[in-house]
Parts: sequence; C-alpha cells; structure tokens
Amino acid sequence: MKNLILQQYQHKFDENLMIKNIRRPKEGWIRTLRKALGMSSPQLARILGLGKAQVSQMERMEIDDRITLKQLRRVAKELDCELVYALVPRTSIQEMIRERADFKAKKIIEVANQHMILESQQLDESSLNEQLDLETNRLIQDMPRDLWEE
Repeated sequence: MKNLILQQYQHKFDENLMIKNIRRPKEGWIRTLRKALGMSSPQLARILGLGKAQVSQMERMEIDDRITLKQLRRVAKELDCELVYALVPRTSIQEMIRERADFKAKKIIEVANQHMILESQQLDESSLNEQLDLETNRLIQDMPRDLWEE
C-alpha cells in the first residue's frame, strides 16, 4: 500500500515536468499580462481597488520575489486568470530517490567495509559494487523513513 501511495504522488510530479520550462518574464507576470492586455497601471489599480503606486509596488515586489501568493491570487482572480503554483523537480522523482538511495547505500557499505577491513575480510571492487547496487535497490524498494536524514 505504501508503494502504491508513493507511486501516485510521484506520478503527480511526472505529469507536470513540462511546466518546468515556463519562466517568469523579466518584467514579471503582472506587468507582462497587464501590458499584453493593453492595460495601464491606473486601470489595473482601479480593477484591484488599489492606488497606482500600490500596483507599481506590487509589480516590483514580484520581480524581487517578495510578493505573496495571496497578492498574486487576488490579481489573478481580478484579471480572470488561474494562479499556477508548483515546485517542479529538475529531474524525475525516481531519479531523485535513486540518487539519495545511492548516497545512503555508499555510506552503509563504506561502514560495513571498514569493519570487514579490520577483520581482514574486505570485499574486492567488484563485490563492493555489487553490494552497493543491492543496497541501493533495497533502499528504493523499502523507502525507509530515514532515507532523507543524514
């Protein structure tokens, strides 16, 4: 059941990988949309029930990453737009999990191998790589709670 739930969450991200190519315009979304609509700052201010200076400030805040989601939602609503908010991984969720599992597996195998060296039972390079692959796959399969802890 746990793996099914994880797969469903992972699928949500994989569906949206295409939106990672969307970049905020240099002037920001608010100013760009306003200009695309042929709307002046005073006109947007009237629509939002704000002063012209507040609209200019809001546009600057967006460019400076200081605007709130609440403010963006309000602008979107008044301009009949959808606000799309997302965290989009740079790689697939599966790749992120595999990289983390590999990192953790290396630490686990390294500790185990150090103990084996002390007992003169260390593994050769091929056996170490095989154990690393097995441990990585085990971590991916089990998805232990501490996967993302140091």
